[in-house]
Amino acid sequence: MTVRSVFQMAYIGLLTLAIGLPAILLGLLVPGKARKGKIFRWVTKSYSRALMPAFGVTLETRGLSRVDVDRPYVFMSNHVSHVDSLALAISIPHPLHWVFKKELAKIPVFGWVLLSLGQIMVDRADASQAREALVSAVAGLTGNNSVLIYPEGTRSKDGRLQPLKKGGFHIAVRAGLPIVPVRVSGSHDIIPPGSLSVRPGRVVVELFDPIPTEGKCDADIPQLMERVRDVLLS
Repeated sequence: MTVRSVFQMAYIGLLTLAIGLPAILLGLLVPGKARKGKIFRWVTKSYSRALMPAFGVTLETRGLSRVDVDRPYVFMSNHVSHVDSLALAISIPHPLHWVFKKELAKIPVFGWVLLSLGQIMVDRADASQAREALVSAVAGLTGNNSVLIYPEGTRSKDGRLQPLKKGGFHIAVRAGLPIVPVRVSGSHDIIPPGSLSVRPGRVVVELFDPIPTEGKCDADIPQLMERVRDVLLS
């Protein structure tokens, strides 16, 4: 580990404590998924805006005019780096409920923030539980509160798009929410797989036209998956 990495990790740790601990307290005190979603939006945007410039990472957001800030969506993004979440938190204007694997809940402060602020935990080892957790969580959302999911299920180690999983598509169809494909590029080399060091770089987040799901059923999911995949690869 280099001296630069040590300083970066120390900064991340201090910032996580400074923003995360008050966020956990607010999450425990404030009721309602919609309110928790708005708090989470403020927390993640503040956290990301403090981290990215400090590490020399710049961000460009494209396609915001394609979404209605007053409508809820299921945002589906590719995932190649830890930087993706920071970039998406800044770029997407909606209060977001992130879908995360249950292993992340065990991480001190970070995982507690996710749990206390109404984010959606799933057990990837139990597909039926994960699907029901997703459907139940989305059913309680109101206003423009939206869902963000990485449909690949995990980070891509080589930067290439992996096969998409059905979970996010099931919740979009059952809730009748439009799917917004989101492509993140440039982040893979900023934090390469296995590295603890953040390199300066430029990340581009692009939002694409919403794909309607109203009137669709489970039989339409393979076609929706193909449409999202085609957009992300375009």
